[in-house]
Amino acid sequence: MINCLTHTVLERNGLYNLQEKSLYKTWLFKKFPQTNLLTVSGKTLSVVDPGRRNDYEGPDFKDAQVFINGKLQTGDVEIHINNNDWYTHRHHEDPAYNSVILHVVVDSTSEPTIRTQANMTVPVFVMPPVNEPNPIVANCLSWNGINEIAGVAVFAKFADIRFQRKGLFIKKEIIHNSANHTFYRLILDGMGYSQNRESFKSLADQIPLSKVYKILDITETSDRIATLEAILLGSAGFIDEPYSKYIRAETEYFQGITNRWVQLRHRFDLPTLHLRWHYAGIRPANFPSRRLIALAQIINKFYPDEPAQLWSNLVSTHSGFKPVINWMSDYFQQPAGMWKNHPLLKNFRGNVLLGSGRIMDMISNLFLPFSWAVGSLQNNGAIMDSIITLSRKIPRGEIPSIISRWTAGFNLPDRFFTKNYLVQGAIELHHSFCGLELCILCPLEDYADKE
Repeated sequence: MINCLTHTVLERNGLYNLQEKSLYKTWLFKKFPQTNLLTVSGKTLSVVDPGRRNDYEGPDFKDAQVFINGKLQTGDVEIHINNNDWYTHRHHEDPAYNSVILHVVVDSTSEPTIRTQANMTVPVFVMPPVNEPNPIVANCLSWNGINEIAGVAVFAKFADIRFQRKGLFIKKEIIHNSANHTFYRLILDGMGYSQNRESFKSLADQIPLSKVYKILDITETSDRIATLEAILLGSAGFIDEPYSKYIRAETEYFQGITNRWVQLRHRFDLPTLHLRWHYAGIRPANFPSRRLIALAQIINKFYPDEPAQLWSNLVSTHSGFKPVINWMSDYFQQPAGMWKNHPLLKNFRGNVLLGSGRIMDMISNLFLPFSWAVGSLQNNGAIMDSIITLSRKIPRGEIPSIISRWTAGFNLPDRFFTKNYLVQGAIELHHSFCGLELCILCPLEDYADKE
């Protein structure tokens, strides 16, 4: 459950729900009763060793040891809330799960076993309900610091884990959809930030780039940005209540966009989507309405070319990070139409479409994993290696406040994060241990200054 690929790119759940956290820790620290255990099929069970935490994709625990009907077995353990999650997450089609020897669930089930990709049956164990394990005090709160050289190595390891997880998910997206649509979805994912990414991706699926380009094909050059604004704002629900209040709806320009949207909607059968947009706790620069208006300019810059092809051409011909950043700035930062005094924008407008920190994060979290995934599909190890090398060169992007507070707690300054992959590694490590309250297993422990 913890290590399976979720249905979002991009981030693991920053906060696992209490039931998942409790189940994970309960198994790891053997907080459930240890006597008279039975599998669903009635076989006796004894847990010798719950195994070690698996940081990579695949089963949640590696090298566990259990007695089943008196026979010692060594292998992997997968944990889910429900037994059917094994199939929902498609583990039965994944060879990485062929070494699972026990499926641990919390909800009762009538199914005594699950089946692996190798067509082997695996017993199911319903873990007895227990109270939430006692919270573990974070060891890092008492540290004076960590060895910075060792810290780089630890964060680099988790940066690789994070990069591979994203790349593997994108690879599946490309297989199920196409490279062009997947890249378009990644663009909108990056525009959405954490609070609004799902709505942006839904917009990408319902208003695909191919359909947008067909409309632009018959649109005058001077009208393209206004047409794109009408398509995006109208489909996203910003022309109607309740979201029209987030843009300047009293202007003549808004009325023109509204009229254009009515015409486009009927002519091209465009939907008005019932999406949920979040504003609470978001800086005005990141408001989804502002991002949609910026997106109109970005799409107009790409038209009539496919963004995925342009990006692939770029990274295949440049190994340095400066051409990549310049390309991103040209397409994603520099306005090509009304922006600073845009008649629809309220509050903060700014001089660029996207900030530099967001640009670095989109390169690291979205576009380079996309190129790695393409290389993997082509069985091109050289491309995959060059993409990994390039990912290590990208300058630092945004440091989430939770990471700044966490690392400052053990005297690791922001200047430590000279490259973005170190920030990404810190995020992954924090999710993997702090987010699950597994401080006792934190790999930074060995390099801490506790004097």
